[in-house]
Amino acid sequence: MHESMKRRSEGEVFGHCPVSTCNLSTNYSADSAAGDAVVFDGAPLEIPVPPRAFPDQVYVFYMLEPPPKLWFGEQKTSPWNSAFNWTWTYRHDADIITTYFYLEHSKQLPTISFLKDLVRKKEKPAAWFVSNCHEDQAQRLTYVERLKEVLPVDVYGACGTLHCTTLAKECDTMLTKYFFYLSFENSFCQDYVTEKFSRAFLKDVYVVPVVRGGLNYSHHFPQGIFINADDFSSPEELGMYLKNLINDEDAYIDMLWRIAHFVNLDSDKNPHYYSWCQLCDKLHRLQDNAKTYPDLFGWYHDGTCRPPREF
Repeated sequence: MHESMKRRSEGEVFGHCPVSTCNLSTNYSADSAAGDAVVFDGAPLEIPVPPRAFPDQVYVFYMLEPPPKLWFGEQKTSPWNSAFNWTWTYRHDADIITTYFYLEHSKQLPTISFLKDLVRKKEKPAAWFVSNCHEDQAQRLTYVERLKEVLPVDVYGACGTLHCTTLAKECDTMLTKYFFYLSFENSFCQDYVTEKFSRAFLKDVYVVPVVRGGLNYSHHFPQGIFINADDFSSPEELGMYLKNLINDEDAYIDMLWRIAHFVNLDSDKNPHYYSWCQLCDKLHRLQDNAKTYPDLFGWYHDGTCRPPREF
């Protein structure tokens, strides 16, 4: 089982589920190997495929990283490629769907006068948190360098001059002084969106996220709560739009008010809170969910990512 899952698996993970009569073991042993399902971290798979304890035992492929960050190598021709029955990934066509975050409707909305006072105290145009200083599949570094020619961007992390512990509450609160927060993914892959986007929806942050990635954002999130860089022909055009929005107080406040309708769900329930329920439910309906992936790594990798649009 993946380490991130182990950290999120302490205690009863099925108790909140409609179908909750499942047990979890995070230590692979003879007893756990005899379970109805065994979950394998999808990369790397450097061990031989273990024999199933019984014919209907389910092998589950788990992966939250996008294909460009993985190297499957010879796994395309290995026995693992046809060993799995179910997939557990961020992909919306997976058998068990997980995500880096969940948004829920806010229980209380700020007043317009509160938002006006907050906006008038904002000091800086945009912030970006980034730790990988090598150019990635999404060409983020090049994109932001060109954006900075039009709009000042404070860069936090290993690639910038500013530093902030991304998991610290003070770091999230600090975003309030910015008009925009860049939520740029490292890969343009089908359905891939990380917790970067959700930071704009943390309680009391009040910042507009600018997204860039492979997810169809408009299909999954309401219009008016984000700005998609892909809607602009170049970083410079995006920068001019953001500058104009800063100067249009009413339009900017309208976006903040729409964003305030949503809040990032309690992080203790991320990222597997609901996917445990999917797993347990499917295990109680094995006859309805019997399947095998003849080319698992092809399903995960082939044609699922694209280069960013030319800019």
